Amino acid sequence: MKQYLIKNNFSAGELAPTLYTRTDIQQYANGAKELTNVIPLVEGGVKKRPGTYFLSLAENAHRLVPFIVNSSDTFALIFRDGFIDVFNPRTKSIITSIISPYTASQIHDIQYVQYRYEMFLTHNEVPVYRFMCNENFANWQLIQFVYSHAPTDSENARFPFRKGKPSGKDVGAQISFTLSGVNGWVGTQTYLVGDVISYSGAYYQATQDSTNKQPNTETSYWAVVTESLGAVFTAVDVGSYIDVNGGIIKITQLVNANQVNGEVVKKLDADVLAIERAWSIMPPAFNTANGYPRCCTYFKQRLALANTKKNPNKIWFSAVGGNGNYLETTEDGDAFSIVSASGLSNSILFLEAQRGVVCLTSGGEFMVDSDGVLSPTTVNINEHSAYGAYPSTRPERVGNELLFVQRGGERLRALTYRFEVDGLVSPEVSSLASHIGENHLGISELSYMQEPESLVWCVLGDGKVASITFNRDQEVVAWAQHDFGGVVLSICSVPTKLGKDRSFMLISRNGTTCLEEISFDAYLDSQREVVLSDLVVSKGTLVGFNSFDAFFNDGQYIYQVQFAENETQMIFPERWLNKTLNIGQTINCKAVMFPPELNQNPISSLMFKAKIERIGLFFHKTISPEINGELVEQFTYSDVEVWEPREPHTGYHLIEGGTWEDLHKLPFVVTHNKPLPFHLQAISMQISINEK
Repeated sequence: MKQYLIKNNFSAGELAPTLYTRTDIQQYANGAKELTNVIPLVEGGVKKRPGTYFLSLAENAHRLVPFIVNSSDTFALIFRDGFIDVFNPRTKSIITSIISPYTASQIHDIQYVQYRYEMFLTHNEVPVYRFMCNENFANWQLIQFVYSHAPTDSENARFPFRKGKPSGKDVGAQISFTLSGVNGWVGTQTYLVGDVISYSGAYYQATQDSTNKQPNTETSYWAVVTESLGAVFTAVDVGSYIDVNGGIIKITQLVNANQVNGEVVKKLDADVLAIERAWSIMPPAFNTANGYPRCCTYFKQRLALANTKKNPNKIWFSAVGGNGNYLETTEDGDAFSIVSASGLSNSILFLEAQRGVVCLTSGGEFMVDSDGVLSPTTVNINEHSAYGAYPSTRPERVGNELLFVQRGGERLRALTYRFEVDGLVSPEVSSLASHIGENHLGISELSYMQEPESLVWCVLGDGKVASITFNRDQEVVAWAQHDFGGVVLSICSVPTKLGKDRSFMLISRNGTTCLEEISFDAYLDSQREVVLSDLVVSKGTLVGFNSFDAFFNDGQYIYQVQFAENETQMIFPERWLNKTLNIGQTINCKAVMFPPELNQNPISSLMFKAKIERIGLFFHKTISPEINGELVEQFTYSDVEVWEPREPHTGYHLIEGGTWEDLHKLPFVVTHNKPLPFHLQAISMQISINEK
C-alpha cells in the first residue's frame, strides 16, 4: 500500500520525548524529534539559525542590557565587575566606561526600567541608581538617585509616649518641634513596652504592657533607667518625617534629644500641642538595615519601587510626574504605597506595566490597578493566577503578553489579559517542549528579537540557548535548541530604524569572554574577516577557539574551505590573493523527523514495515544539505575548476530508493554542516506500507 505525505510546516517546533507516541494531537504532525541550530519559520519551513559576528573581547563582562531611546538611538550596556560599558551598535564600539557599585555576584539580579534618556537600576543590597545621558548622547553618568521626599516606613513608625508641639503649620515653613517633659506615672493609664515615665524622683521604662502597675513595687513590669532613655530624638532621625496634627514635618536638624527643626511639607491642621501617641516618627524605608528596592517599573508617570528586605510585599508609587517624590497623602496626584497581602504572596519578585502594574511573586501573580485614575484612594491589588515566578529570570514583554519563568526555573508561561474572564491568565508555552528547561538547568534569561523572525531567545542554565518562534496570530510557538560553541552568558536585542532588530551576545569561548552580534548574514559562529595579503592563515591568530572553518564571500557566490584537524596553518592558492576570508566555527544544523502516523486513532500504523520510495525536498537558496548522512547533489560543476562558484539552489529535488524498516524506526534526518545557506521549505514522501 502506497501513501503520499507532505510536511510543510514545523509550527510545533521540537517536541518533548514524552510526546513520541502522541500521534493523536496536531502538534505531532507539525513537530520534530529534534531541531538543533535551525529556526522554525512562521511561513512553515526551517532554516539555519543566525550565526554570530565577533566584535571584541569583553573580559569580566556578565550581562547585556538594552538602552533604547528610540529606534534610531539604541545602545547596549555591558555590565562588568565594577563598571558599565556603553556599546554603540552603529559604530560597533564602546563609547564610554563608567564606574558602577555593582559586583559580579550582583549584576545578574539588577532590575531596571527606562524612560527616554534615563534608566533606574535597583538591587536589594544597593541604593537605587540612575543611569542617564544627555540628548546628544555625549555625556553619560551613573549617580545614586536622590529623593525629594524619600519613601517612609510607616509600618515601623514610632509613636512616642511624649507630648510635642510644632511652632508653625504652613507648607514650606521652617519650624521647630519641641517635646514636653517626661510624663509622671498615672495608675489608670495604659503603658506599652518601651514607655518611659517618672515616679518619686526616678525614671522607669515599661518592660511589659500594663495598667495600674506601680513602678517601684511591680519590678516585673518596670525597670529603673536614666533620664536619657526618656529622650526621643537622635541623630539618625534627621531625614525622617513627623506625622502630626494632620500634616507632615521633615526633620532637617537635631537640636537636642527633646527638640528638632524641620520643614513643613504637608500643611498641619493646627500648631497645637499633640498628646502622647497622637503623633509619630516615620523613618526612611530604604537603608542598609532595611534593604533597598529589588524591583522597579514605570506606570502612568509614576515610578514604582518594591520589595525591601524588611517589606518584601510592599510597593511604593511616586507622585505623578515626580520620580523622587514619595510623600504620601490622599491627594490624587501624590504618592502612595500598597501591600500585596495574600497567603500566596511571599515576596514581590518583578514589577511590569501591563494594563496596570503586574506583580510577579514567588506564590502568585497580582495586578495593581484602579477603576478610574490610579490614586491613593482608588488603588487596589488583586490576585489573578497562582503559579509563582522564578526569582532569577527577568520577564520579557512580547506583544501583549508577558513571558515569565515559572517557580522552579524550567517552564515558561505567558501572562496576558483575557476578556472572557476579565482578568489575567498564565497559560504555559513550554508544555510541548518541557524537556529543554529540564535538561539544561532551567532558563536564566529571556530576550525578544521582534524582527526579522519574531524570536524569543532563552539563555539556558548550562550556557546553551533555546529559541521560540513566537507568533500568536499564526498560532506558532515553536521551540528549537542551539549550540553557539561556548557558554552563553547574556543576550539582548535592540531595534533599528529600518525595522530589523539587532541582537548581541556575551559568550565564553574556552574561558575567553567575547562580545558578538547574532545575525542571519553570518554563516559561522564568532565569524571574523581576514584579508589574504600573504595567503597564510594560522589557527593561533584567533582568540576564543582552537579550530575553525572558513569561507570566501564573493558577491552572490560562496566558496568553502576547511582546516584539517592537525593543521596549524593553511596556505591558499594565488588566485585568492587579497581576497577576504571569513573564519569561524561551523554551525551544525540538524532536523530529525517523527515517523508519520498514517491511520486514525485508535488504530496505529507505527508497528508496520515501511519503505520510503521517494522523497521530494523543497529548498530555498540552499547549498549542500544532507539527508540521512548523504549529501544532496543539487548542483553541477565545471569540468575544469572544482572551485567554480556554486549558486544557492531554490526549487524541488527528488531522491529515489529506500529500504524496508519498522515505521517507528524509519530514519529521516536532515543535516547541514557547512558555512553555506540552508532553508528547507517542505518535504514530500511516497511511502510503501507492509501491513503484514
